[in-house]
Amino acid sequence: MLALAVSNSQPDLLVPQPLKRGDIVGVVAASGPVLPDALEKGLRFLNRFGFRIRLGRHLHERNDYLAGTDRQRADDLNSMLSNPDVRGILFARGGYGVMRLIEDVRTEEIRQDPKILVGMSDLTALALSLYGRCRLMTWTGPMLAAQVGEGLDLLSEEWFSRALTEPVYERNLIPDNHPIRVLRPGGASGPLMGGCLSLITALLGTAHVPDLAGAVLLLEDVHEPLYRVDRMLTQLKLAGILDSVAGFVLGHFVDNESADRRLDVENILLGLIGDRSVPVVSAYPHGHDLPNLTLPHGAHVRLNADQAEVSARPGTARQSP
Repeated sequence: MLALAVSNSQPDLLVPQPLKRGDIVGVVAASGPVLPDALEKGLRFLNRFGFRIRLGRHLHERNDYLAGTDRQRADDLNSMLSNPDVRGILFARGGYGVMRLIEDVRTEEIRQDPKILVGMSDLTALALSLYGRCRLMTWTGPMLAAQVGEGLDLLSEEWFSRALTEPVYERNLIPDNHPIRVLRPGGASGPLMGGCLSLITALLGTAHVPDLAGAVLLLEDVHEPLYRVDRMLTQLKLAGILDSVAGFVLGHFVDNESADRRLDVENILLGLIGDRSVPVVSAYPHGHDLPNLTLPHGAHVRLNADQAEVSARPGTARQSP
């Protein structure tokens, strides 16, 4: 049995305040170009919360495989971060491109006024960079012109809604009656970090990878052949990361034909960590498939693969004003 809950032992973490009805939410495209129809469907979903929406100036730009130039995309993100009226920032889609911007993101605005940021896939690079540079807790979850626009299942919709509007420390991270596999028993606690495997490995060797020692490492990916997943996990092994993290949570791994490769990935990971006595859980509903639960990246969690009970206490991490 499994427990995975947010704890309150990370007092330096920047935890943005939840959104409320009437708040302004910014929408930017920091990576690939946006399909207008998918974005419109995502915006209609967002309107149900009663938020006011502010679109990035260059949201509909296209520069080959990017949503505008690097300067346009960085300007849109920084303008939302510096605007005190904007209380949350949602990313339209992933793809590729945010790595080209992370050195231009102005962290002084984040330290003064942390805001909710929600994204995944390519946005894994931004989440890791911001955690390392200013200890910002972000949310890894569906994006407006991707899974939200395509249509979420009820469970993913509920968790997306709660991430936006409820305090992070009043939630459990294991959904009721969801079959999650315990591959290695045991307990661990640490910041929940990671996300898309290919983006984690792409950042290795840069100043934008935070210290992952002691983290509970979240891993998922899509459209990667099995040999490439093996190569990336082996790269994490050779970099010392697999030997230093406190535990593992495996999400969706889907190949080019939309086939589930999770069992193969489990075998590769278990072989690479060998006899290490760390908890490993799999089939967690997060990533490039549904359900896709929105999770607090950087939040301190307790992972216990030996208990059925899941509980969370109110947190004491520093909240934004």
